[in-house]
Amino acid sequence: MLPQSLVSIATAIACQLSVVSYQLSVIVGAGFASIPVKSQIVLELNPSVQKSGLRTQDSGLRTQDSEEFNLLCPSAPLLLCSPAFTPSAPSAPSALFPPLTTPHSLLTRLWQGKFQVDTISGGHRRAVYSVAFSPNSQLLASSGGDRTIKIWYLGAKRLLQTYIAHRDWVSSLAFMPDKTGQKTMLASGSGDRTVKLWNLRHRRLIRTFVGHKDWVSAVAFSPNGRTLASGSGDNTVRLWNLKTGKALRVIKEGSGVTAIAFSPDGKTLASSTFFNSVQLWDVESGKLSRTFTGHKRPVYAIAFSPDGKILASGSNHGQMILWQVESGKLQATIKAHKKEVTSLSFSVNSDTLASASGDKTIKLWNSANGQLLRSLSDHSAGVTCVTFSPRGQTFASGSKDRTIKIWREEL
Repeated sequence: MLPQSLVSIATAIACQLSVVSYQLSVIVGAGFASIPVKSQIVLELNPSVQKSGLRTQDSGLRTQDSEEFNLLCPSAPLLLCSPAFTPSAPSAPSALFPPLTTPHSLLTRLWQGKFQVDTISGGHRRAVYSVAFSPNSQLLASSGGDRTIKIWYLGAKRLLQTYIAHRDWVSSLAFMPDKTGQKTMLASGSGDRTVKLWNLRHRRLIRTFVGHKDWVSAVAFSPNGRTLASGSGDNTVRLWNLKTGKALRVIKEGSGVTAIAFSPDGKTLASSTFFNSVQLWDVESGKLSRTFTGHKRPVYAIAFSPDGKILASGSNHGQMILWQVESGKLQATIKAHKKEVTSLSFSVNSDTLASASGDKTIKLWNSANGQLLRSLSDHSAGVTCVTFSPRGQTFASGSKDRTIKIWREEL
């Protein structure tokens, strides 16, 4: 039996090593550090799911094999790098933001009909406002009211990085299109009136775009990746030069901009406002080419079909309208939801349209005739965003319930 003095010394050393180990996982401020980190995934079945009668894959607690990898943390206003799905740890200090805790994330898997649903909880401390797939569909970016951007590796359901660089909620995310697979660029818009461009491969902030006078509601890349657009509550849409950070063009709207979207050919930019209308702008000249009127309430969401034939719009009254882009004719008017339509996204083949709503549901529609295909109600609070993966029928959603859900149709 060891003397009491040796036991005390050993305990003290163990405590110090624990503190040092955690401190190495949190990098704040400037400088670079390469950190070996042990990551693990915790899969836990939500008890409420067991009572729902839905078919589940896992019951109980299971951990996946850990693997060691390096996190390279670059100089940035504040970059928090943490291992994925780790237990709660002490807060990271910051001169700019209140302390944030690296949360304990859980992955719950269940089925809703033909859909396999993976739920990531504990990642965001407040509502999730935006989700975006990388061009190769291997990464998912999410942002929310906690002012963070989180990068998830979908192959292992692992949190790779957490960026804390905005001074207010992060409203919108967009990946730069990249056919080569060599670039992983992400744009973010925030309530702090700025737009930021990130290089995820090198894990650093590339540029901050300043010019908006009010919160940034939406960001979008042109299909060729050369132009970045942002919409704002200051009644403007700005097109940015990615190299200089200067505004190439400022398009003035009559009201606050709620959403923007590029057409598949990149020649047209659509914008929606609180004035109940949708505008189409010629990207090269900046001139208004068409206005769609039909909504009786402010339009919150818009999306082009990948084939460029349909433009969908959704209002805060739950109404959804499908427009024929070439003719400008109204194709279908749908009372889609009981509350506001917050987000719209088309599948890659343009056949299916997903709508998200404050009524806690996601609905899938036949884009040709507006017929309801399925209603999904797995979120416990309003759904703020939905987006299809660039590959296949997978789509992701974010909610005020602070969770992210990844939906896959089982054929």
